[in-house]
Amino acid sequence: MARKIKKDVTLGVQLKFICGECRIPQKHVVLTSYEDCIAEEGFDSQTSYQIVQCLNCEALCFRSEYEDSESHSYDMSTGEDYYWSTEHIFPHRTAGRFKIKDSFTLPPGVGKAYDELVSAMNAGQTILAGLGIRVVLESVCVDLKAEGDNLFKKINGLLKLNAITESDVSILHKLRALGNTAAHEAKPSSPEQLDLAMNVIEHLLLGTYIHPRLASSVFRS
Repeated sequence: MARKIKKDVTLGVQLKFICGECRIPQKHVVLTSYEDCIAEEGFDSQTSYQIVQCLNCEALCFRSEYEDSESHSYDMSTGEDYYWSTEHIFPHRTAGRFKIKDSFTLPPGVGKAYDELVSAMNAGQTILAGLGIRVVLESVCVDLKAEGDNLFKKINGLLKLNAITESDVSILHKLRALGNTAAHEAKPSSPEQLDLAMNVIEHLLLGTYIHPRLASSVFRS
């Protein structure tokens, strides 16, 4: 095997993908790159590691692109070869799920659980995301000191603390069941289930932490 590292082969190349700040597809430009080129008998590959910048908001992110000598096929209908590559972008945004505004103000334990849940969602890790839903619920209950020796009782304890409404209770119990299934059966949740669960979780975080904090700073008496 022969390996060769090249620098800035893709410098200046423009790409279009979802920007983590703009939250919509935007043009990005490669600021610098290192290409890891490997040559073996009958097989060649190249991985490009890039620092890229959004041309709209100037936010930075990391991108890698992998291709090899087998990343092509023949299209019999057109009579032409077509090629493909494998792309990874960090922070993940493959599912297009972005953190709620001001999530950095969440309590440390809640914020850490929420951050990892968003990462699992965007990485397409449906089992871990289902578990993450439960962990975020648990962390909120612990932070608010909801009474109970299990999550079922703690969710009901949130109602006694007036942190949630009666209608919220039934929804949160469904989320608890979703987390139980992921934990005990290693069963992935559907994209529709996870998307709805995330909406509910984020509504809980906004109503419990972020909106009250903003209200206290905006409407000062």
